[in-house]
Amino acid sequence: MHTSLNLPERVGPKPETTHGLPHAQVTQHGPDDIVDQMRDWAFSLPGVDEAHSLVSVPGARAMVMHDGAACNHDAFMIGREFAHIHPKPDNGSMHVQLPKADALEVVKKGWGEHHTLVDLGRRPVGLVMVYSPRDEVELAIIKSILGRSYEYGTGKETAA
Repeated sequence: MHTSLNLPERVGPKPETTHGLPHAQVTQHGPDDIVDQMRDWAFSLPGVDEAHSLVSVPGARAMVMHDGAACNHDAFMIGREFAHIHPKPDNGSMHVQLPKADALEVVKKGWGEHHTLVDLGRRPVGLVMVYSPRDEVELAIIKSILGRSYEYGTGKETAA
């Protein structure tokens, strides 16, 4: 059963982003301590390995389902990579694979935008760039989005 993320509206204007490849956030990056907390939490999830992303810029840290972990292959960008966090200067934004309904909610509520390849019709709706968390409140919301991507990757959340 698929339940909504129930995200609040993101406060303020959307950050500037690029619309080519690489797809990146240009403004409104969160402070290092908030981004570090997000990264530490992301790589502490059970069954997740930290690796170099196979589809992002050099230095991007991929969330990859461990070889022994149960997983949903529809949730992966490439191999077992379901999300990656961008390095500086694009500090803390990330691409995540989500069920379609969640991706649409993330975009509608202002927490992210469709990946350039989705806009070009080369990937289905579900691959989104989630903006860098700017404070503790946003960090909790971003964790809920990243947590849904993780649940999707593990097969605990289905694409409704």
